[in-house]
Amino acid sequence: MTRQTLYRRHRDTLVEWGENGKLVLVDCGSWRKFSVKPALLDLLSLLDHPRSARDVHGAWASSSRPEEEVRRLLEQLAGAGIVRRAAPGDGGPAPDAPEAGQPAHGDGTGGGPVSGGAPQSTGWTPYELAVHAQASRSPVPAPRRGDPPPARLLHAEALERIPLPEGVAAPSRPLDQVLADRHSIRQYDSSPVPLPLLAAFFARTARVRGYLPPLKYEQTHRAAPSGGARHSLELYLVARDVAGLAAGAYHYDPFGHALERLAPWDEELADLQRRTLCVPMEQDQLPPASLYLTSCAYRTGWKYEGMTLSLIYRDTGCLMQTLSLVGTDIGLATCLTGRVEAPMTPSFLHPYRDRLIHVGNMALGLPAATPAASRLVPVATTGEPQQP
Repeated sequence: MTRQTLYRRHRDTLVEWGENGKLVLVDCGSWRKFSVKPALLDLLSLLDHPRSARDVHGAWASSSRPEEEVRRLLEQLAGAGIVRRAAPGDGGPAPDAPEAGQPAHGDGTGGGPVSGGAPQSTGWTPYELAVHAQASRSPVPAPRRGDPPPARLLHAEALERIPLPEGVAAPSRPLDQVLADRHSIRQYDSSPVPLPLLAAFFARTARVRGYLPPLKYEQTHRAAPSGGARHSLELYLVARDVAGLAAGAYHYDPFGHALERLAPWDEELADLQRRTLCVPMEQDQLPPASLYLTSCAYRTGWKYEGMTLSLIYRDTGCLMQTLSLVGTDIGLATCLTGRVEAPMTPSFLHPYRDRLIHVGNMALGLPAATPAASRLVPVATTGEPQQP
């Protein structure tokens, strides 16, 4: 009995609008693009699960092609990586062997199954793969259209501007000790966070040290590195219990080393901390303070269009590491979370929803007097966990 070949749409293929409003298929793995007619989209819509050429021929209502022509078309699509020959684990028989001169499928080229039958699960979506593939191709030609966006964001609507104390003599230790001691802390002391300690925290992690020439490019120097010195990240402090500071939401101005008060404390801010911090940290108690990290994306996009989001995520990681290490150094308890809101929900940022994106969070407080016991398991010389 002849074994049938089954076909399935490649999971990493997306549809976008191309030039002149025409539809384009994008292979997110290789970043190849194919012009496509609506009839072909009808065919691909049938291939969300493995189907034989005969089955496709019977179901493809918008086509009058003979079955053999449909089979040849499916083979052409498989050769291009738009569809793949389905594996046994996909719900059908084993695929045909590749023809002479053709690469074996499952090699990452988008052709077919991997060893073991079922399609390989990569753990990411086509959209994530598309962002990564786009970033690998560097910025689009001729970026930097018009004047660069300003490096400083000031909230004209701020209720109050609060200068932070200068030259706070916060504690500091050798870097190797800080690196050894850094860990996430999810439980905090009941005492409020001292404002001078927060001032030192902001000064060491985010304060602008100066402009980099040429000045027209709005490039700044800060503690954490940033692609092209664009520094798109903006820090918002949600203060629940900070000594010397009214509870509420604030923007940190890294140029003037000041806080701009944007909103008083209310249930909305409490709910924001619950969603972005308590839930991912699996804690019930709200932290005394937290950071809501955002990016003014166009600062980076002005220079690096085409790889903007990738750079913003890398910049965020650099800043998060800086925040964690400085927090450890000066005696703050910190915990980062990756819970991101799209679109942003805080009402104090509604006027900026078209300019800012949310990229992360950090809980802040003083360490609890009796911290939770460490669950760290030592590593044996073999690289495996030591057995108790």
